[in-house]
Amino acid sequence: FRVLIPAFPAAKPRLDEGSCPRWQNWTEGQNETLRCRARGHPEAEVICAKDGNSFPAGVWHRARCAHAGTFVCRATNALGTAERNVTLWVLCEWGSGGVLGVPGMLGVLGVS
Repeated sequence: FRVLIPAFPAAKPRLDEGSCPRWQNWTEGQNETLRCRARGHPEAEVICAKDGNSFPAGVWHRARCAHAGTFVCRATNALGTAERNVTLWVLCEWGSGGVLGVPGMLGVLGVS
């Protein structure tokens, strides 16, 4: 009688600060990516959304002020699901000064 042990033990998905930081900063006009990867085995599928609209993590985007806000990222594999809120701040520059896109607020905060 023989027991086979898999090379990598099975584990439900996990989203932690190292793989999916809660606070991320982008700069308007730069190519940026929402950093969110799951740990676990089998590999989990990660889907992020903002205001109900899907937004792919790990894909390059030209940063816009409208990207600022809170994303809900969900990782799923055969063993379960993990969820994490990720707040994205975007440094937006207009004219000679700059402003910071503030998630969850209706306006912007001036930065000197």
